[in-house]
Amino acid sequence: MKKIAFIIISVFTAFASSAQDYTNFGYKPVYSIHTPKIGVVGGFHLSNFYNESVGDPNFQPGFHIGTSLLLPLSQNFSFEPQLLYSKKGGELDYAYDFYYNEQSVNYRLHYIEMPFLLNIHTRGITDFIIGGYGSYLLDATFSVTTAYSYGYGELNYGDFEKYDYGLVGGMAFNFPFSKLMFKYSCGFADVAKENTAYIYLKDARNHAFSVSFIRYFR
Repeated sequence: MKKIAFIIISVFTAFASSAQDYTNFGYKPVYSIHTPKIGVVGGFHLSNFYNESVGDPNFQPGFHIGTSLLLPLSQNFSFEPQLLYSKKGGELDYAYDFYYNEQSVNYRLHYIEMPFLLNIHTRGITDFIIGGYGSYLLDATFSVTTAYSYGYGELNYGDFEKYDYGLVGGMAFNFPFSKLMFKYSCGFADVAKENTAYIYLKDARNHAFSVSFIRYFR
């Protein structure tokens, strides 16, 4: 977790420095961030579950794809709702055979997600982002890896909570007709509801670090 946080902070710092350099030379985005625009979104994220009751989950890669709508509110703010398909989850290690062997289980939760983002514009190309999200669970799958085998399959959809919601924060960098966005999202809802999922994922909640590229249309 500390390594991930260090990498994220380093990337933020590098892009912020570059953004400041562009601003010092009078750089401004070719397109206006103060006119309504629709765009397509794609990106990847590292997600896992946060809660001590499930042990120390490992981050697993995922992705998201969808659409975005940029709605200016003033010279300093714009509202940006999005509609995404997002694959989240986490990797947990379990011991079996009297703790002599271990298996890694990747839980994959497939959501339709709606982030509601408030962009706070600066005088340069940098935006600060705050907001929230709501999502609906479409499917739950898994893969399992042991020292001797690999397998995958469907989880019992009814064992999982269907709705998730939480807060979002981050930064974005505006470029001609596009934006590069870095976000952290923290879920408030438990992912498991009952039966086997609840036994293994009791009180577990989603969180993720994401990188998104948005291409706006004129």
